[in-house]
Amino acid sequence: MEKVEVRGIYLAETPDGSAPVVILQNDEFVLPIYIGVSEAMAIHSALEKEVPPRPMTHDLFISVLEGLNVSLSQVIIDDLEEGIFYARLILDCGGSKKEFDARPSDSIALALRTNASIFVARSVIEKAGIPRDEFDDMRDRYFEI
Repeated sequence: MEKVEVRGIYLAETPDGSAPVVILQNDEFVLPIYIGVSEAMAIHSALEKEVPPRPMTHDLFISVLEGLNVSLSQVIIDDLEEGIFYARLILDCGGSKKEFDARPSDSIALALRTNASIFVARSVIEKAGIPRDEFDDMRDRYFEI
């Protein structure tokens, strides 16, 4: 497992037009994950530390966890099959750990709101990771939001 940070939300040029992408990175690689528009907005608002006047879905989920004395300890992006990324939420439930299947985009949005660590399996990096220096050469395909 490799610990990563969220580099940001970008628009990527595709043959079908532009698509939102969340970019994860560490010192060695960059991992682009294509996501939906609403998920991109949720991640972007967490990155910008925006507080909506009323709780959005991810904010509500965090409030429920806190009300139950449960915390998000980490997110693990652990699989990639047929272009679909898979993630798990690791929750600390009063000393015991519980794991839940989740979409990476939702997991990232929650991790940013709770300062939970994000990890990516080495097998996922080998399939979809891009060396950082190569990604910098591809910057004309990605536009930061």
